[in-house]
Amino acid sequence: MAVAAAGTDRTQAWGIYAVLCAGYVASQFYRVSTAVIAPELMRTLTISPEAMGLITGIFFLVFAAAQLPAGVLLDRFGPRRVMSGLFLLAIAGAGLFATAEGTTGLLVGRGLTGLGCAAGLMGSMVAMARWFPQSYFSQLTSLLYFIGGMGFLLATAPLAIVSEMIGWRGAFWLMAGLTGFLALLLYAVVRDAPPGHPSTTGATESAGEIWQGLKAILAHKELRQLCAMQFVCYATVLSSIGLWAGPYFNDIHGLAGAERGNILLLMNLSTLFGILGYAQVERWLNTRKATIIGGALVSAALLTVLAVVPGLGLWTAVALLVAFGLTSSYVMLLHAHARAMLPDHLIGRGMTFQNLAVFLGVFAFQAATGVIVGQFETVDGAAPELAYRCVYAFLAACTVVALFFYRHTGDVRPREQG
Repeated sequence: MAVAAAGTDRTQAWGIYAVLCAGYVASQFYRVSTAVIAPELMRTLTISPEAMGLITGIFFLVFAAAQLPAGVLLDRFGPRRVMSGLFLLAIAGAGLFATAEGTTGLLVGRGLTGLGCAAGLMGSMVAMARWFPQSYFSQLTSLLYFIGGMGFLLATAPLAIVSEMIGWRGAFWLMAGLTGFLALLLYAVVRDAPPGHPSTTGATESAGEIWQGLKAILAHKELRQLCAMQFVCYATVLSSIGLWAGPYFNDIHGLAGAERGNILLLMNLSTLFGILGYAQVERWLNTRKATIIGGALVSAALLTVLAVVPGLGLWTAVALLVAFGLTSSYVMLLHAHARAMLPDHLIGRGMTFQNLAVFLGVFAFQAATGVIVGQFETVDGAAPELAYRCVYAFLAACTVVALFFYRHTGDVRPREQG
């Protein structure tokens, strides 16, 4: 496995990495925490499909809007202060969500939580870029996502079980307390860069220099082309598995909360193992671009099957969505591809710029798919199968369009990186 960058304390580097992984668990939980409880929220608080899509998506809209400011802060003040400080807002958001009595309260709570988690992944990547060699960046980010993916798992069957025991409100109060502990841990352990590291946090940058850095990022042609793929990739995963998989298995296959949670757990496990698998496949093939394109084509094909074949049985649908989770999890390769394009002093702004595309896409897709489902009449509150098939068709088509732009980017040979 990877070693720390030359001249750094390996024990300290791995200690920082471990805490970054722990902090990322909270961010991942909050991202998909509405999937398993969505039917209960819609029923008990009289939430429409359109509103449910907006409630889920507002996290990602606020998250996206915060990316460029977070990038400036990360370059200027470093991950330690930025990540731990923003987590205080996530605590407030979780508390507001837990006390909400309608759409407005849920929206404000989700939005604050999105703001609080805005630097979770990118701040970790900035710290990792300074503490570890670039040649291991893809593997380390994939492992970060895999470990942090415990948050995904906590938001499936465990959240369903805890919600049945103490209610979904109690579950969110519990998560708020855990987030507070993680904020303290981040501040106590994480350090922005090893002593003597050539990169700087940018603390002496003037306003003009900050703007020049942003202009350089905005003018980066290949980074913009990569952003087209980033806009779609994660959005298809969180729209299909993170939002509508729960209602789909509730409406079409009649599964209760615990049963839905178990299936969502299986799907999220497939995405996590897919993340680790892609990190190995790209090194084996020694091509990052072709690995991403292949994964996107296969995942689009699976979505197409879900869209065009009516009357799929429960386990056929589960198998297709599990396979989709496995093959669509190339998002961390896209992050690594972006990192390879960026000079050290622009890592924070460059990584958050391409992450802006990720979460604008998630918001747009979750809102759009909510509108799609909302166009169909419900029977006893359940949407018809055709509504979900239209969602899958939309996601497949968008993936193919994004590939048209991404194909113009240059390749990265993982085994040849320094």
